[in-house]
Amino acid sequence: MQAEVGGTMSDAETETGREVNQRFAEVEDELRHADSLASLMAEQWRGMAGMAGMFVATIALALYIRPYYDVGELHAFGASGATQARYVALELFAIFAFTALIIWLARWGKQYIIKYGMYAVLTLALMYTTVPLAHMLVLDFEITPYEVETTTERNGVFLDTWGDDGFLLYTVSDGEYNTTVDITAWGSSNDFADPIWTVTHPHNVHEFQHAVHATSSEVGLTFASGAYAWTVNNATGELLESYACHQWVDDGPAPLDNMASGCIAAVSSLDAMYLVDAGDQLMRYRTFETAPGVLAFEGRWSIPGFTTSDGVVKSHLLDDDEWLLITPALSGSILLEETSPNLGPGLGGLNNATYLMTQAPGADATFTSADVGWSPFMTQTIAEAEATPDAQEQRFVLLGASNGAITGVEWNGSNEGEDAYAVQDRMNLNGLVDAVSSVRITDLDASGYTDLLVAGDGEAHWLYTTSLINRASFPVNEDVQTVHFSVEDDEVHLVALSGQDDTTLVEIGELTPEMFPLSGLQLLLGPTVAGLAVTLLLLILLVVHSEWYVVNTTGVLLGAGVCVMLGVTFVPVLAILFMVLAAVYDFWAVYKSKHMLDLADTMVGLRLPILLVAPQDGDYSLIEETERAKQPAVSPPPEAAVSRPKRRKKRSEAMFMGLGDIIFPGMLVLSAVQWLDPSAAFEVAMFTLVGALLGYLALMTYVARGKAQAGLPLLNGGAILGYLVGGLLFLGGEILRFNITW
Repeated sequence: MQAEVGGTMSDAETETGREVNQRFAEVEDELRHADSLASLMAEQWRGMAGMAGMFVATIALALYIRPYYDVGELHAFGASGATQARYVALELFAIFAFTALIIWLARWGKQYIIKYGMYAVLTLALMYTTVPLAHMLVLDFEITPYEVETTTERNGVFLDTWGDDGFLLYTVSDGEYNTTVDITAWGSSNDFADPIWTVTHPHNVHEFQHAVHATSSEVGLTFASGAYAWTVNNATGELLESYACHQWVDDGPAPLDNMASGCIAAVSSLDAMYLVDAGDQLMRYRTFETAPGVLAFEGRWSIPGFTTSDGVVKSHLLDDDEWLLITPALSGSILLEETSPNLGPGLGGLNNATYLMTQAPGADATFTSADVGWSPFMTQTIAEAEATPDAQEQRFVLLGASNGAITGVEWNGSNEGEDAYAVQDRMNLNGLVDAVSSVRITDLDASGYTDLLVAGDGEAHWLYTTSLINRASFPVNEDVQTVHFSVEDDEVHLVALSGQDDTTLVEIGELTPEMFPLSGLQLLLGPTVAGLAVTLLLLILLVVHSEWYVVNTTGVLLGAGVCVMLGVTFVPVLAILFMVLAAVYDFWAVYKSKHMLDLADTMVGLRLPILLVAPQDGDYSLIEETERAKQPAVSPPPEAAVSRPKRRKKRSEAMFMGLGDIIFPGMLVLSAVQWLDPSAAFEVAMFTLVGALLGYLALMTYVARGKAQAGLPLLNGGAILGYLVGGLLFLGGEILRFNITW
């Protein structure tokens, strides 16, 4: 080990005896006295910590006011625009245009236009934070839990829904030779205390267990019990027609000729009765008004795929010759023809019936519930549609399956054949529940537009109008068969039915306004005035006393509003795309064209709150620094000595960061909370924030050296990395599946 350190390179001589040039010696001397990175960061820790605090505070404030945006559905491009990439391009174009305009005005000395034009923009932008913040302090976002008030066990098995808010039950009574069935209709007009009407009809012959199925139409209900098919008036229960699906052979009951079994389902249309047996055969029988109870065979078809022996989920006559039949295995619209051709290649030698529409529930799944009503995607109100003749032949078929799939099919009877049916591609409800137990078409708030009520996994979800936003969820039994709203005399109740052997459990609870989350834009007079007053006060302070703490306060409020607006506007995948493109632009604008440095100088000189200021000391004055910068430079006196003291930051210096360096990472944090699965959204958002802070720490290692840096590449990169790590950890690949379109 050497006892002393030898001479420096500046003391050395070349082989020819010449000394190293003086410039090299000066550089070596500067390096010898230069501060290490750690000491530079230690000297500036106050500014760095202050900037980090404002970074976190801005995003935290955005998270705090996000529910206001959520309730008001304040999406810049609507709910559908959240997944459309063209709006990212539009936002980028707006940024480019804004930057170009500011730089052009600055180069032409039009700072006063920039300043007062920005004040106008800031006024609007500040209100995106101050008004929501004032409302957040007074609005009550707590929801009163829903509770069942009455639980009644009714004799009978659930048969079908009845009207908008009623249901049908049936009870089979075993007689000495034959069985009878009592069908009861229940509605809200008497609070479900007693049946609205009851009809008793023969059920079967020596058969107690055979199920009853119903087919609904505009005026009547047609029932099938195996041995009989009969129709009653929908409103009164009055018996309109009745037919036997059996005949007596050798003193015993047997199926009608051409039928393999009794009637599983029946539909009455005009002067015909169509019957379906357990062998998936469809028969048409002519009926006669002058000869009640008489059936005359006219045609037979095969309806493969329905497996009607497993039961019927929903049966509805859409038109005189279009029958919607939904079984666990298949949903389809069957053309009701008048005559069948000769035997063909269909099942059992029969010709297959014409299917106008079919929907399968998916592999290893079954249909569990269905409803027919007005479409939530109509442009007309329900009242307008009911008054329009052309709209009378339009309906919406809602299907729920055991695998959680929820499908909508639009029917327009003014079109012919298959053209009358179209699958609605705007549903996007997969994942709402794991298994659907009930679907209903409703209009809870009497808005005139259709809502959906979907139950599954022990909850019923109210999906609002065209957006199908889940406005409220209520607990129900896991095995619930149907759930619907009952509205009577301005009181709203939730009615849930669950089957228990030969009885049905009816649970009813009142829904009060406190049980529903706030919805729609909230603009209360007091908070709105307070928010506007704060905005006005900040603008006045910016004009008369734009010190750093005024600029920072305004900047944090401004940044929070923009963060949440962008966060609720774009799903995370589009937010990431936006961030990547913005980071590339920032890199080019700082290191290549350098126009971003000109923009920053302009904004600092005007003391506008699109930059945050982190002083190294409390004595710092932004006003003094900007005014001093406007004064002409004075040549310094000649140096008295050649010694170079150690360079130190002046205590009056400050650190600057563009507001966009906070807004872009914050946008992804807010987007994660807004659009990801609520069970893990907050955790993923926190990973995103931590990633952004790590990017900030990396950025500070460059800033400490006193060089202007492009912040977005590191800040956005850290936030995106944090989002991916947290998202994959908590949600897997679902974090990138948002059905992005142009």
